[in-house]
Amino acid sequence: MPNYIINECITNEVYILSAATLTSGATVEFGISETPFCGTVGAVTLSAETLNIYFLQLYDDCCSCLSGITTSEETLNFTFTRCGTSEEINIESTNFCREYGVPTTGITYEIQFGSETPFCATFEGLSPTGVTNYFYVSGPFSLCEDCENLPPLSSNTETTICQEICDNSVITIIPPHPTYTNSAGREVVQMNAVLIGGNGLNG
Repeated sequence: MPNYIINECITNEVYILSAATLTSGATVEFGISETPFCGTVGAVTLSAETLNIYFLQLYDDCCSCLSGITTSEETLNFTFTRCGTSEEINIESTNFCREYGVPTTGITYEIQFGSETPFCATFEGLSPTGVTNYFYVSGPFSLCEDCENLPPLSSNTETTICQEICDNSVITIIPPHPTYTNSAGREVVQMNAVLIGGNGLNG
């Protein structure tokens, strides 16, 4: 049987599993000694199999696998630490799994509670409890700073203006564009519009 690289769903830690036939990208539940884990199948490898590892079953994705190995008294929940603070946030996984999938330990994501302003938080692992109504906004980001200093979003297609000069040549002008804040609190540049007024065409 071939040996496969398995990346554990939460930590991305690498394990080697021997199995009959697995498809790259598939999600598997596997065990080491008595402990169940979930992981994504990678390439076939010549590396030796991880000690005491065994195949259990296939799943559609990491979220369904992790839900499957969670005890019947618990639901799947994620723990994040809000950037710039030590505030721990425990969220119920349903919305995050639907919108993104399983986060990776040590990686930062922009999340939002209800319709409040989004914020950045680093994923720490699983939690026994969690609050609903949290949503994935953007990410992943390697660092909190990368998440907190997001460039504005752009909307539509860039508009350019061609202006004819007295000698019949033409120059292209890229005009300033209006900016607004969307419902998620992110700055959006309206690329197919021209800002008129102060700092615009009349500025």
